[in-house]
Amino acid sequence: MKTLVTGASGFIGKHLVRNLVEQEREVRCLVRKTSDIQYLEDLGVELFYGDLLNKDSLKDIARDCNIVYHLAGEIYSNRCKDFYRVNFGGTRNLVEVCRTEKLAKFVFLSSIAAVGPNREQGILLDEQSPCKPLDAYGKSKLQAEKLLMESFEKYAFPALSIRAPTVYGPLGKSKILKKLVDRIYTGRFLTLGNGKNLRSMCYIDNLIQALMEAGRSSSAIGEIYFVADEKPYTYNEIFQTVAHIIGTVLKKTHLPGWIGGICGLAFKSLSLMGFYSLPLYMAWHMKLDMACDIRKAKEKINYKPRIETKEGLERAVKYFMEKR
Repeated sequence: MKTLVTGASGFIGKHLVRNLVEQEREVRCLVRKTSDIQYLEDLGVELFYGDLLNKDSLKDIARDCNIVYHLAGEIYSNRCKDFYRVNFGGTRNLVEVCRTEKLAKFVFLSSIAAVGPNREQGILLDEQSPCKPLDAYGKSKLQAEKLLMESFEKYAFPALSIRAPTVYGPLGKSKILKKLVDRIYTGRFLTLGNGKNLRSMCYIDNLIQALMEAGRSSSAIGEIYFVADEKPYTYNEIFQTVAHIIGTVLKKTHLPGWIGGICGLAFKSLSLMGFYSLPLYMAWHMKLDMACDIRKAKEKINYKPRIETKEGLERAVKYFMEKR
């Protein structure tokens, strides 16, 4: 039997496909005509040309597959509707064509954004936390989660969701981490508030381990799991770590936290008009906690994050510096 991977040509997809090939799995990858497939071709996997937004193009995509890893999604867009169109609509199309196949597992990569920020500082988000996403990306991921859980309840569709925070590491093109490295390196670094807000992050190897364990677990379906590095860090700790890795003295200019609130209001106003501003989003979120508890994943799917955030940041930052 084969394993199907969507989003295979992306950062996370490349790491997952390589891991599956190393585990001697037969892998089929959904790609578009515009995808950069050189990495996948070098791995010798099967390529299936289609588009999540075109249901007809997905016919037979999961034939002879027992596991599906659905990683594909819209992460960066200037238009709110793109998140719903891809993250929800694309997932719906894929589920509908996969439902006729005899799958053992459908693993969906969701996001901490589907829940939103921590309600109180120091109280970590868990799978029982009420979902109150703040932006179109998080709302679209939550809609997809609900679709999968409804499909599990109605049709016994073997779905589960992995909620990850910011994922980082080699091969990554994270705009957020890249901006952070660039600004600390050049000394043009501004931070909102006191920098004591908590942030969970997930090194790519940790996420891949969680995805692989979710695929193997016989009792994981119908559930949602938070996955991240062992513990969250404050923004100050993250910034200081990056500066130390680069070999520079961190020169911070602290701006009042209320500026983040203004950025949040501006972001919401633009969202009502259908526009999505990543710079405003980043500024707003610097005054919020986005940190999660990973105990359920540890207990239920044998998740064991082996790379600590400081080690992961060192690997990622060195990769970014080499690519400058």
